[in-house]
Amino acid sequence: MLFEDKQRTRTAPKRPGEDDYSFYDSSARDEFQVYRNLVNGWIAELPEDERAEMIARLKKNDSLGYQAALAELTIHAALVRQGYSVEVHPACEHPTRKPDFLARDSDDNPVAYVEVTTFGPAQEHVTQSNREATIYNAIDKAKVPAGFRFTYDVVTYGQSSPNAGKLCKEIEEWAVASQQDNPEVVPTKVFEADDWKIEIGLMGGFKKDVQVERAIGGAMGDVRIVSAETEIREALKKKGSRYGTFKAPYVVVVVDCKDELTGGDRNAESLIDAAFGTVVTQVTTFASGDYETKEVRKDDGYWGHINTPRHQNVSAAILLPKPHLWDLRTDRWQPLLLKNPTATNPLPDGLLPLPGYQFDAAKDAFVKVEGTRLADILGLPAPWPPEEDDAEVPKQN
Repeated sequence: MLFEDKQRTRTAPKRPGEDDYSFYDSSARDEFQVYRNLVNGWIAELPEDERAEMIARLKKNDSLGYQAALAELTIHAALVRQGYSVEVHPACEHPTRKPDFLARDSDDNPVAYVEVTTFGPAQEHVTQSNREATIYNAIDKAKVPAGFRFTYDVVTYGQSSPNAGKLCKEIEEWAVASQQDNPEVVPTKVFEADDWKIEIGLMGGFKKDVQVERAIGGAMGDVRIVSAETEIREALKKKGSRYGTFKAPYVVVVVDCKDELTGGDRNAESLIDAAFGTVVTQVTTFASGDYETKEVRKDDGYWGHINTPRHQNVSAAILLPKPHLWDLRTDRWQPLLLKNPTATNPLPDGLLPLPGYQFDAAKDAFVKVEGTRLADILGLPAPWPPEEDDAEVPKQN
């Protein structure tokens, strides 16, 4: 069992830098007890000799590891609920590597091999985020004048772990000297702590008789250039031929642990672009001086173009846009299925029949497939998350 039956009193939300397991194991909110029961039940469905390893992975103080393990557990649970018997880490032609699952039908015939893979931030970014979380949490607990809150923004990320206590003392002294009555005025100052530079603002206009539990009232985030199709494509390349060839369909489930996807139709576009090529605008100039523009696909897709197929051993790709369970009933974050129209072993319609897209040769276009939502395959309660109006779902780090 991952989550023990014990008394829990915590109602505070997830702290920056806090690992997922520690938060889920400590929160006393009702919706998280539903979550714990669900995950414990899924672990119990694993073969007995696989449970200890799954629990150990989930218990590590590493949120990315927790999310990757949870994604595997979720797919296993979905296959079980579809009536398949699921072999974990089945043998294959590779001498040492093994895929995650082999789904078998009621006659013990192999239906499909399934591999779950993730893409996430580089290790140096994770380490940097952990250092920043220590600074953020310290400032969040600093003393702030009554009626005020701090704004927080990292100007320069450092490589050191500065003295957070000394930094907080400097901020507290500045805040006392900088408080004023006009809430439209927000004094700011850049504080240097070793090789870190952090800009703190002092926002007024809050009730002075309310006790402050969290001093930071607003924080700025990083701005990144998003290339989700590249991340998906690289994930497919990494796992597509990792185990050799299979005599049954092979499905790769790609999980975003990097917050790279933007949601909605753009998720589908990223998945299709990853598989069949990035869409670019092609401009043709004629001798007359006239020109024509049209959208074409580059030849960088994992499966190539429809008429020039590649990697036909991978029968389908599934995109899981969020590594946690909370958005499985949210329209813009639905898991998506894309089948390879030229697969050597086509994926049967009944296995993980998620919403997604397929290529329609007659229309020379990708058409939408309604499918069955993963939340319904898993039998999640509706509404989900439980007590959605109250639930404070933890943000991913």
